[in-house]
Amino acid sequence: MWYRRFDLAITLLLLLVVMATGVTGLMADYLGIPRSVFHRYSAYSLLVLAIWHIITRWPQLCARLKSAFRGRIHRPVSAVGPAGARLPERAKSPILSRRVFLSAGIAGVAGFVLGRWLPLGRLPLQPEEVDLGLAYHQWSKPGMGGILSKPFQWGGQPPLYKEYPSAPRVALPGELQYRGLYVEEAIQKRRSIRDYSGRPLSLAQLSLLLRSAYGITEPSYPLRASPSAGALYPLEIYPVVNRVEGLASGVYHYRPADHSLDTIKEGDFRTTLLMATAGQDMVLGASVVFVITAIFQRTRWKYQERAYRYVLLEAGHLAENLYLAATSLGLGTCAIGAFFDNEVNQMVNVDGKEEAALYIVSTGSL
Repeated sequence: MWYRRFDLAITLLLLLVVMATGVTGLMADYLGIPRSVFHRYSAYSLLVLAIWHIITRWPQLCARLKSAFRGRIHRPVSAVGPAGARLPERAKSPILSRRVFLSAGIAGVAGFVLGRWLPLGRLPLQPEEVDLGLAYHQWSKPGMGGILSKPFQWGGQPPLYKEYPSAPRVALPGELQYRGLYVEEAIQKRRSIRDYSGRPLSLAQLSLLLRSAYGITEPSYPLRASPSAGALYPLEIYPVVNRVEGLASGVYHYRPADHSLDTIKEGDFRTTLLMATAGQDMVLGASVVFVITAIFQRTRWKYQERAYRYVLLEAGHLAENLYLAATSLGLGTCAIGAFFDNEVNQMVNVDGKEEAALYIVSTGSL
């Protein structure tokens, strides 16, 4: 009796893992990510359960194959009839018949087709289907028609720097004398690297990464390392520290004005990052994960409908600076664009509207 229950449990678990593998595979395909730890573990679990299922069902499988090749199905016999003939016993129907598996297969294929090609859960901007990105691109084109049809008042200019008055502050090392690769060599060697050694970064390395990405390079204006439309600098950097010497794990905020860090909250956020990036496991091995956000009003008040274009461009500028600085330091870096916005915004304590996460960059030792 226990064996039958155990066999049923394995079968049900196998079906559950099949569904999980399909769902995580569709999620990875939808987000366009090259690898997801959730899908990988589901696939490994599916392989183990499938092998176990075949081993435990091997005698029945062999019997079915022999019957198929012989062109007939053997049925068990039981009681002797009135004339002494042995009457065939009614075969017990399997709990999971071929019809059930066929129906599940058809349902899986149908689900894939629906999830891959039909716009489920996405409401169009207008009755006809509209690509919101293309709609915005057309709407934000300059021209006399746009000047007359678009609002004139886009709000006032917010402060250039974000402040956390009550947050504990961590000073970063000042100007470093480190001289790494020539820029041409760094460009040539730059790659997206997802596997790290797990060794911690030094505080000096983190300092150089932040200064190279978005630090002030001309104090008199001030101008920064990354170009910005109108020198308005709408971006903010939140380093999520996993392993940095002399720095507790947690979420920090970079202060370009005095090249320091605000301590937002301490703790291990690797699991949060893993879930928020749909299982992209480079965030687990990274020494630090940079979350790049934007305060849109810093650009919107001046550039109006063009603001969102400029903000996205600037996030790319900043991320490339991180790439080149990390390459020069001999570190690995990988940018992440596929993530769940709400989870990331919540982790760094922003509202997702006035300020929202745009980009994630993982960095670690090789």
